[in-house]
Amino acid sequence: MRLNTLPRLHHLALAAALLGTGLAQAAGLAITSGSVTGHLDFRADANGQPISRSASLADASGQDVLLGFGNLGDSLALTGSGKTTTLEPLWAASASLDASEATQLKLNLDATSVLRLGGDGNFGGGTEQTSLLLEAELAVTSTGEAAGTAVRLVFAGTADALAGSTGPLLDVTPSFDLVVRDAHSNILASWQGLDAGSSAAFRFSLDTRVGDSLWLSLSHASTSLLGSADSLSAGGDTLDTTALLSGTVQVTAVPEPGTYALLLAGLAAVGLLHQRQAQRRR
Repeated sequence: MRLNTLPRLHHLALAAALLGTGLAQAAGLAITSGSVTGHLDFRADANGQPISRSASLADASGQDVLLGFGNLGDSLALTGSGKTTTLEPLWAASASLDASEATQLKLNLDATSVLRLGGDGNFGGGTEQTSLLLEAELAVTSTGEAAGTAVRLVFAGTADALAGSTGPLLDVTPSFDLVVRDAHSNILASWQGLDAGSSAAFRFSLDTRVGDSLWLSLSHASTSLLGSADSLSAGGDTLDTTALLSGTVQVTAVPEPGTYALLLAGLAAVGLLHQRQAQRRR
């Protein structure tokens, strides 16, 4: 009697292929320490009257989350030479790193500024400067892997730098910096951008090991030059800027050469068995 060993061999080959894909497991990331800081400095002139306003981010970080947020809202009426100019400077900003899901961290940063102008007076121009900085020490943690096991971190996301004005000229110089360093402050990977009025996607990766520590910094800076106007539009004018960044840090496995060999051998065996089965049906 001839035994049909093909089903059994098929199962063994398939198991080898699946084993090859599962030997390398993804580790995780945990926030060891960190901070979030930020500041706004606004200066302007209307009807010969100078004004200045400032605001800062409040650090509201908690377990597995770094978070900072801040805002400014004001309404002013500046009178000179029998004319009045109204100004409403508004600002809101935040930055966060969420590590509640160890295999996929979430990065977010946003800063929005709006200046509303009105009245029958003039606007002498001004400047607005925003800076945001998130810094974190990250530990590559084990989910069952031995210390020293290789893992890959994949950084991906999008960034936007938008600006517009219905009246006075607005010249904005924005920047984003996302940098990852090792324990000796060596830069392992980074991304920089972005021109005003543009958007971009980013994606880069680096290899590290279970047990390593990494330092991540995400920063944004923006300088806005506000042009002057002898008179304002009848319905008022608005100048606004927006900076946004949203991304993830994905922890994935780095298969060892032996894992690739086992995977290829398993797939080859599965293909051969399917070929033999097809021949037997003829």
